[in-house]
Amino acid sequence: MPKSKIKYIVISDIHLGAYNSLLTYIEEFPDPVKDSDRFKVNPQKTSPALAELLNCLKHIVHSVNGSSKPPQFILLGDVLELALGDINEASMTFERFLDIAYKETKHHFSESILYIPGNHDHHLWETAREKQYMEYIANLKPNQYINQTWHTTKMVNPDFIQSDLLTGILRRNKKLKRAEAVIAYPNLEIPSKNGKRSVFLTHGHFLENIYSLMSTVQRVLLPEIDEDKDKPKPTQSLWKKMGNYIPFRKQVEVPNPTSIYVLERENFAWIDFFWSTLGRSGKVGTGIGLIYDMLQDEKAVSRLAKNVADYAVRNLKVALFLKTIFAWVLKSILTKVVVKVGQAERGMSNSVLSDEVVHNMDSYLGETLPAQWKSETQKSKREFPNDYTFIFGHTHKPFAVETQDLGLKISGKEVFNTGGWVVDTIQPMSSHGGAVLFIDEDANVASFKVYTEGEIKPSFLVPDGKTNPMYETLVETVDLQNRKFGALSKSLDEEIRLRRRLLKVRIKE
Repeated sequence: MPKSKIKYIVISDIHLGAYNSLLTYIEEFPDPVKDSDRFKVNPQKTSPALAELLNCLKHIVHSVNGSSKPPQFILLGDVLELALGDINEASMTFERFLDIAYKETKHHFSESILYIPGNHDHHLWETAREKQYMEYIANLKPNQYINQTWHTTKMVNPDFIQSDLLTGILRRNKKLKRAEAVIAYPNLEIPSKNGKRSVFLTHGHFLENIYSLMSTVQRVLLPEIDEDKDKPKPTQSLWKKMGNYIPFRKQVEVPNPTSIYVLERENFAWIDFFWSTLGRSGKVGTGIGLIYDMLQDEKAVSRLAKNVADYAVRNLKVALFLKTIFAWVLKSILTKVVVKVGQAERGMSNSVLSDEVVHNMDSYLGETLPAQWKSETQKSKREFPNDYTFIFGHTHKPFAVETQDLGLKISGKEVFNTGGWVVDTIQPMSSHGGAVLFIDEDANVASFKVYTEGEIKPSFLVPDGKTNPMYETLVETVDLQNRKFGALSKSLDEEIRLRRRLLKVRIKE
């Protein structure tokens, strides 16, 4: 096979600035006055794991590309932590990333960074699209009609938007005065040089139902909004009408929209509020972060449930012993429900994907991406590719498989997950880990699986039984026995242990 060159480097879910991110510097104080002061985020220092990871990426790029054009970073969402951390700490930790990545005079990486926001950094998309809309209005003629705002960039031949915040952070570095960061959201196509193969990238939050909750709520509470008033209503027999009133009959599933434009328009405010701004709301945000950590511990959840139950029954006009019983029952129910739902939301399972995500991925690959493609290629008449690879993050579980291996109806497509770089459970989750993906100009993809909590052993991956020039080049060119990779593994092991000590203190407090 011909030798490949790395054109893009894809990484996601590094959650810079978050206390549970392995790539954020955590300072540990051995003898604090209070346990809560034992660990502090220090965004002006560089995490050892971040430094070692970037050193390894430089080594890989130099080994594969030599003096060729430096590859471009694609930051695939949840890169700056805007949900459970402050924007200043996220920004400074991003600066530490840039300090190491662009340390040398001759850069290993392109000065242009492509950013595809996720849910924890969704607000970066909101600020970018509002800037784009202001520029659009400024270029209109007086009294010209103003169109509605749009909620996505183009997936095909994308209309990137420069991020003022990210570009500003880049240019604070004296070696990056001409650098820029541009945003695409939520989907992006990278075509091969000959146009016959494509890579589709998205962060992946819309694969979970919680991120389209507002669409579900609208369709449950006000289904008539979706009804076509001009369409004749089907007639129902007497028996069918009577059946509508059976209390325990199987309910018809409420379908959510498959159009990415509708999904984002209906849910952008919900995503932005809950995952990208609420956690930065002073003491309220601090409390949200603590609750998030407490979800994995049933005793901690029980304390929360007791507070809620006591508050709920405080005004009941009943005898004290009955009030105590009501509070106990409510606390028990809340504890069980919250533990089950909360742990599911945190991905506290070693299965690669839930049934929900598999179902939604079938819809995303079979309907959402083709529909967006069709709407954007009406003039060019370019056909949706039969040969493509799908890349997403979000789940923090790195893998490289074919669609049929996940149980999808669509078969023969390669799927890569970029994993994540946080430790948010006290008990090790063997499927959780981080990976970096490499893409060449022919849209070949290979994964550099750096670690899982079950095994810290860097390796290059493609789906079982598959190969491609990018993968072959990495395997033949890069010696993973080099001491740089050993240093990376050692630093990750130490950082994982540190995060678990931190989590135990947070849950205890």
